[in-house]
Amino acid sequence: MISSAVRQFLEFFSPKRENPVFLALGDSIISDCYPGPGYGVAALVQHSLEPVTRHGVTRTGYVLADLEAQLPGLKGSLHCRAALLSIGGNDLLALDAPPQDEWYRSFLQRYRALRQQLKTLYPSTTWLVCNLYDPTDGTGQLPGREERGFPSRPALLEGLARVNEVIAEVAGDDLVDLHAHCFGHGWSGRLPLWFQRDIEPNREGARQMADLLLSRLELRR
Repeated sequence: MISSAVRQFLEFFSPKRENPVFLALGDSIISDCYPGPGYGVAALVQHSLEPVTRHGVTRTGYVLADLEAQLPGLKGSLHCRAALLSIGGNDLLALDAPPQDEWYRSFLQRYRALRQQLKTLYPSTTWLVCNLYDPTDGTGQLPGREERGFPSRPALLEGLARVNEVIAEVAGDDLVDLHAHCFGHGWSGRLPLWFQRDIEPNREGARQMADLLLSRLELRR
């Protein structure tokens, strides 16, 4: 069996090299699931990078374990134009109560290990690691919950802030601050709305986030 390092060495010197790669792993923040086919964040970034071969899967509901499960199937490449990661929101939303410190430590260790393995597979690329936006604009309330008579969830905002701290630690200089970029475009009505179905990006939101990611790529090339 050819090792990953040998495979990448042969790929680099092969005269029949295929298109560069675009790696995208993550949840509905970047998937097509709600903006529609071809209108999600990852799809819009990919379109601007074409021609590229797409590696990885993005899908609504994904948690960190779903990204970890993709590792064995990723081929890796020395010719990756960009690598996009978005995860953590569903891990937090799946909890019945605010997590304890150990949960954040575990998430940090696992996400860091995932990134290290991905960096080994894709050693020459520009990384874009997204943090989590806040569609409530700091209120902890969403229209769907409010219509059903449920109270706001301020504890969720604290959890979101802590997960974003973890993501920032894992990402380092590769962090893309979606939280700051999208703040005010949620359900407060202060700025044009970039969301639908409570927490999902609409087409305008996806376009705005994709533009931010592409601007980061231009700055870091």
